Amino acid sequence: MQRYLKAINKRIKRNIYNKIIPRYILNHNDNGFIKFIDIGSVGGLPEPWDKFASDISYLLNFEPNDAPKKTKNSMTYNTAVWSEEAVLPFYIYKGFSNTGSSLFEQNFEYVEQNWDALSKQGPAHLANSWVERSQLVKEVTLKCRALDDIFSEEFPENDFHFVKIDTQGAEFEILQGADKFLSTSCVGLHMELFRIPLYKNIKLMEEVQALLEGYGFELLMKYPAHGTFKSQNDCVFIHKSRNPKVAQRIREIYQNEPKA
Repeated sequence: MQRYLKAINKRIKRNIYNKIIPRYILNHNDNGFIKFIDIGSVGGLPEPWDKFASDISYLLNFEPNDAPKKTKNSMTYNTAVWSEEAVLPFYIYKGFSNTGSSLFEQNFEYVEQNWDALSKQGPAHLANSWVERSQLVKEVTLKCRALDDIFSEEFPENDFHFVKIDTQGAEFEILQGADKFLSTSCVGLHMELFRIPLYKNIKLMEEVQALLEGYGFELLMKYPAHGTFKSQNDCVFIHKSRNPKVAQRIREIYQNEPKA
């Protein structure tokens, strides 16, 4: 419980900092040169970017539960991102205030079959509460679109540099709908990837990495496994040769982060 109180306190502080501390302000003094996409943007900029907001010239957020919003340096697009245009079921689980909700169903069968090994991985309180937290609260439908299609309408220049994706298993499908972006302007990605199939039919870390390697990306760093059953790792990828100025800044921002 103390861990989650700290997380809430941190989020409150971050929201305050976003308003009063210059380094938390996008494109402060027009110094920003990185165009940033945040897919699954609830809670504000992710670490470590929350401390380097002045490097971001433009922020494009995707969060279906947020109201649409547009400012000089940002836009919130309230739709889900997928491989193509579709209307899909979205499963809202009990979680911690509905955290863990996904376009994929919880994989109860996998957890039950592998419980003896899984229950020894990660914090015991998370393992012991997983079944309760994974109960379905309700199912809604979401309009989903491909990132490339959205760019063709809203940002035809398609010159964004970095994308953070935290969508509880939908990362592979999102990348499938971003072929043009991955082939042209994308320099780096930060994604939360699963190492075990905690949701049904999701693509695991190795499959996502193989997809990105085909576009010329390499793994820059992998954070320690975390979450229930240590089910996932945050992974950062960077293109091997594209846009040296942006690539170097991405490396600098992540260089002091802990590696697995």
